[in-house]
Amino acid sequence: MKKTGFPVLFSLLILVISVSLAVNAVKDLGLGGVVREMAAGFQKADVADWETRVNEDLDRDHLFINLFGAIQRGMGRRFVEDSAGYPVARLSNGQLTFAGVTENVDQTENAENLVKLQEALAPYGIPVMTVIEPSKLSNPAAAMPEGVADYGNAMADSLLKLLEGRADTLDLRPAFLQADPDNSWFFRTDHHWRPEGALFACGALMEKLSASYGFAVDRQALDPDSYDRETYRDIFLGSQGKRVGLYYAGVDDFTVLTPKFDTDLLYTYDGARQPRQGPFAQSVCFPEELEKGYFDGNPYVYYSGGDWGWSDIVNRNNPDGPTVVLIRDSYSCALTPFLSLQFGRLHTIDLRAYSGDLIGELAGMHPDCVLVIYCASTVKDPDMFCFFDRAEDAK
Repeated sequence: MKKTGFPVLFSLLILVISVSLAVNAVKDLGLGGVVREMAAGFQKADVADWETRVNEDLDRDHLFINLFGAIQRGMGRRFVEDSAGYPVARLSNGQLTFAGVTENVDQTENAENLVKLQEALAPYGIPVMTVIEPSKLSNPAAAMPEGVADYGNAMADSLLKLLEGRADTLDLRPAFLQADPDNSWFFRTDHHWRPEGALFACGALMEKLSASYGFAVDRQALDPDSYDRETYRDIFLGSQGKRVGLYYAGVDDFTVLTPKFDTDLLYTYDGARQPRQGPFAQSVCFPEELEKGYFDGNPYVYYSGGDWGWSDIVNRNNPDGPTVVLIRDSYSCALTPFLSLQFGRLHTIDLRAYSGDLIGELAGMHPDCVLVIYCASTVKDPDMFCFFDRAEDAK
């Protein structure tokens, strides 16, 4: 039997997009290649040819997500409900964010756990620093729709206040706001920072580590001009974009930064069949992530490869450099490779996928520093501050 559902739905999609164009709902988007094809087709008034070209690009398996997002955009809605519990909001600057941090969680217990971690490692001479990474919402230029609250930054402020005079801390948000006032170091459709933002964060962090612990800083590795830059246009539909489809906010470009200088790294992580080694692009980068589709790929993890429970990078060009442990969230996927160029060894732990004896492992490793580095919105999750009894909890 001949299938007629797709042509009908596709005609509806054409109508929705044409209406949104007519009311100027699309012109402020950072449009990706597919959406630009649509606009070009309308401008040429060659609808039959345009429909054929768009039909070739359209992912039919995700037609309903794309159609739903196009309708929401055409209606001018800045808040989109999600059946899986991940509602998406469009910020005042056009970027997307998850609208899920709707409760102002008290940070007293999280602060106490950080202090206890510091006290547990003090006998081994291991200092601990808590670092707060920015989110999109750390910048006033990216405002939530009216009536939609987000408490991520308020909770981060509270946590830092509770740690004053009790623990070493670094708040990266003010430096980001000054260096990136238009929030361009964040993806439009994903909740993470771009690699340019991660490299900047690496520099700000190293300045602090140098001042606090006397770490040497490799400034060449922090200079954006020390990297070859290749931009993959319209390749990335991020975590938030996947909830609302291609036509709600367009798609993102993705930048591959490759050191011009010599690098030699040995990268091991849980799930790896064998260590990856060699230059930066060969060892800590995963080009296969750039070859997948909008809905099944995640170019963000081109750097590091994913949220591993643990990973370990040995910088063979700096054998006498310090050993640092990163207790991290997903923002460190992009941060870790650049940061590894500053140390002799960088070990990362993601508590969402880790169930070992954390204190025992840290004591045995005896790093020169432990960094607990979380995005402002991550502090809502008390599990990210459970540093003790993790092996028992996993049984």
